[in-house]
Amino acid sequence: MPTTIHDKFASILAEIERTGSANTQRLTVLKTWFEPGDRLRAFACWMIERIVAEQQAASSEAEALITEAGTALHATDSTGTPHWVGMQRLLRRLQAFHSEYRRVKSYQVRIIHDRSVLLLEEAFRIILRQADQPADGYRLAADYCEHDDGRYGTTLNGPAKARVQAIAHFVAEQEAREAKAQGPSVSLGV
Repeated sequence: MPTTIHDKFASILAEIERTGSANTQRLTVLKTWFEPGDRLRAFACWMIERIVAEQQAASSEAEALITEAGTALHATDSTGTPHWVGMQRLLRRLQAFHSEYRRVKSYQVRIIHDRSVLLLEEAFRIILRQADQPADGYRLAADYCEHDDGRYGTTLNGPAKARVQAIAHFVAEQEAREAKAQGPSVSLGV
């Protein structure tokens, strides 16, 4: 019997429970899961809602951007179409929030002042299809879940467990929505 994504999430969670951490790369299972349909964009929308609900901002400017992200996600025009122009403007502001770079050795390094704002930027890039590969969804999930702990490094540990569980729950709910949208399957008995 093939291993399902639900089995893989259970294995990740069991490893965190057993050892205190799991390698972030274990979330690469999402790359394949994101391929069909519009799962990647649904995940990006879900992530924006999570970040807005958590509202963990380091500054008042970041807090305003997070609040605006929640509004922009649900903004529509008179026909019910998402307000793409507003989302693009917000994305530019999210990017500008982290526009500071420093030279470290021979590399340019982007300075991140607020992790939540960075996650919103990644999510809006997916929604606006500027980043629409399954690997972009994996990176968003990994960036959301990773937790830096001196005992384990930057891995899936501590608070990451609850975030991995939340993603596993989203996956199950999304699959249920897709199954419901397909309707009951009919066997022709041929």
